[in-house]
Amino acid sequence: MVDVSFTPEQNAFRMRLRGWLAEKLPPDWGGPRFMGPDDDAENARFQIDWERRLYAAGYQGIHWPKAYGGQGLTLLEHLIASEELGRVSAPEGINTLGKELVGPIVLALGTEEQKKTVIPRMLRLDDIWCQGFSEPDAGSDLAGLRTRAVRDGDHWVVNGQKLWTSFAHHANKCILLARTDPDAPKHKGLTLFLLDMKTPGVTVRPLRQITGRSEFNEVFFDNARIPLDAHLGAVNEGWNAAVGVLGFERATARFYRQSRFTAEFLQLVASLKRRSDKAADPWFRQRAGALLAELRMHRLMNLKVASRVVNGREIGSEASVVKLFWSEMHQRIMDFASEIFAEDFVLDLPEAERFRFLYMHIRAETIYAGTSEVQRNIIGERMLGLGR
Repeated sequence: MVDVSFTPEQNAFRMRLRGWLAEKLPPDWGGPRFMGPDDDAENARFQIDWERRLYAAGYQGIHWPKAYGGQGLTLLEHLIASEELGRVSAPEGINTLGKELVGPIVLALGTEEQKKTVIPRMLRLDDIWCQGFSEPDAGSDLAGLRTRAVRDGDHWVVNGQKLWTSFAHHANKCILLARTDPDAPKHKGLTLFLLDMKTPGVTVRPLRQITGRSEFNEVFFDNARIPLDAHLGAVNEGWNAAVGVLGFERATARFYRQSRFTAEFLQLVASLKRRSDKAADPWFRQRAGALLAELRMHRLMNLKVASRVVNGREIGSEASVVKLFWSEMHQRIMDFASEIFAEDFVLDLPEAERFRFLYMHIRAETIYAGTSEVQRNIIGERMLGLGR
């Protein structure tokens, strides 16, 4: 059952944000070409500036406590803001991992000192966060990670390698999952740490993607020493905390994605209408109708999850259903784009530029935050009661 309704005050909040976005976004933002600066460093500055403007206007940390720099509103205002930002394809920002992952888990498990230090600096963009989880041999099987943190006096000494670490080349902070008890069972003996990326012994190497941009990185730890109290949550209990982080990753920002995907789809329909031969083709018309139905279904799925959270119920494996659905649906939308633009998709047609970039980028969406195969296993085992 979906039980989410918005009050007049929340609807007014939506309209205020909608008006602010119309005023503050670049005039050509959200069009088929404008995706922000191409240069990596310039794009990072653009994203940081955008997030700081959102924070100054009161649209960051919306449902986080005022005591730590948040706005003290409810989760519904946060969902409204996400939906409005997605509706105009507003920049996601460079500190997304901090806001979607680190912030919620620090608020849930952090000490009072960690909350007072981490959250305000994150919201002000004084700190940019990355996530040190995946490794060359520990992606889908995250519990198989090998990065070690060994206690040495009043420090932990970290050695190992992380891979696919988004924005690590811009980040000055990292939420790190490392093995602290090598003799414990696979899912035990893991600890979460809050690490300064400027720590001696930490090396970052950007990886260039097919899109031409570098968002992912390799991160190496060579006898990096971090303070003894830098752990988040209990020592050797990091697995449950990490699962919580991944749950936040799958459950938050879903309204942004759903709304942004709808905006992309409507741009594609406009492009389809300008191609009268294809617009009259039953295949294109039926495909467009099917995708619109999927987008409507996606929003209902998000509302169902939001309803569970608002009413104090666990999200559980429902997050896997939604992640599997949106990531594969988005690929189907971009496959539809390739059919609409055809040969123009590989030429320098301004109208197709944004979709060409997204077509290359979305191949990662069925991999990160748990592959489609992993999500299907979770659904089969935990929701349907099937054997491993």
